Amino acid sequence: MNVNLIGVPTNHGCDRNGAQYGPKKLREANIVNIMKKSELSIYDMGDIYVEDIREKDKFLSDKNIKYYNSIYNVNLNLAHMVYTSLNNKDFPIIIGGDHSIALGSISGASSYFKNLGVVWIDAHGDFNTEIISESKNSHGMPLAFLCGYGDERLVNLYRYKTKLHEENVFHIGGRDIDIEERKLLDNTKVSMYDKNRINKLGIEKIIHEIIEKCKKQNVDAIHISLDIDFMDKDIVKGTGTRVSDGYSIEDTKLILKELINSGLVKSMDFVEFNPILDENNETLNICTNLLEYTSNLIKKLK
Repeated sequence: MNVNLIGVPTNHGCDRNGAQYGPKKLREANIVNIMKKSELSIYDMGDIYVEDIREKDKFLSDKNIKYYNSIYNVNLNLAHMVYTSLNNKDFPIIIGGDHSIALGSISGASSYFKNLGVVWIDAHGDFNTEIISESKNSHGMPLAFLCGYGDERLVNLYRYKTKLHEENVFHIGGRDIDIEERKLLDNTKVSMYDKNRINKLGIEKIIHEIIEKCKKQNVDAIHISLDIDFMDKDIVKGTGTRVSDGYSIEDTKLILKELINSGLVKSMDFVEFNPILDENNETLNICTNLLEYTSNLIKKLK
């Protein structure tokens, strides 16, 4: 199996300096050759183009979504690259950049697969719309757009209107969710596995439950969208929105292992690494380790 590594060097969704340097820093750390140790064919597809926009102009194209034009164009181009990768029977791994890029990656995957499932691994809900969002940062909105809520232009990005059936969306690790965002989520069919539910059931049982639901609902592929702030704030210092009471590297690996070993996972996001905030390359080393681990899991699918 070929793996296509796609970089998306943007911070326009989080409006904080640093996330745009994630793909470059990982390449400088030799991530391509590290992943090639798995004996997979890893193809570095380069970076999606991101327009340089002055901070003072961030509301120029839309009053409710910062850097709107950039968010739209980056995600449109990414959607097509992911769709093309899947059409070639390759496995795209999208390296961010902030989590707004999941709009593009999942739009591309949902255009290829008939009934896509998404496992969203994140400390935050990412289910705000541009109206209820307090920050107007689009990295807190992509999952809502993908389920058909919010700005129609982004909901309709690429090929189809609503990209995901809510019952095919599984959110793991949410512990910092806005009040209005929670109200919106409570009125959807999205499965939320928050701290209390994880503590009650355990991660392994939760993943088995997700896989069984996907099979029952005739999901033909799963896209993993992994925000590294799923892990505890003391573990990943190199990310922009750290949250306490999070999870370990081992917890993250367990989720990846159980999901990928199911054979359903066909694409993946890896987002929100901010090298500027990192200390002694600790988060960089965690990221390279997780990506190497992921490539070894994918190899077993051959």
